Amino acid sequence: MQILHDSKTIEEGARLCPYRDVRQLLAAYVERLGEYEVDDLSKLVRFIVFEHGDAVTDLDAALGFPIMTNRFDGTHFGEPDFSPSWEVAEEHSHWYELVFVLSDDGFGVVVFIPKNTQPQLLNMLQQYVR
Repeated sequence: MQILHDSKTIEEGARLCPYRDVRQLLAAYVERLGEYEVDDLSKLVRFIVFEHGDAVTDLDAALGFPIMTNRFDGTHFGEPDFSPSWEVAEEHSHWYELVFVLSDDGFGVVVFIPKNTQPQLLNMLQQYVR
């Protein structure tokens, strides 16, 4: 798992990430976020690149909450009333992109998850990302 947490690591990810699709998505974020007048992108966003073979528990730790549980009502994936707690989710050719807004000032975390990920996580993504 790669965690890009400041301007330096985010900009390096946009140039050097081994996954072309993610590299392009990161570069687009860097360009858009460049419009904000901040001295470090860490004030706006953190990126997590979840890689094949990573454990969901590690992603949960990086996020600070379990991805398969709704942050607001505590329902879990598989329960009848569950809905994921991301604000935006997109499907790309080889990756899923999830955006979580974590504070009122707009700070967020963007998570990239490969389509060859853990089966239960993949099942949730296939069900809720359209």
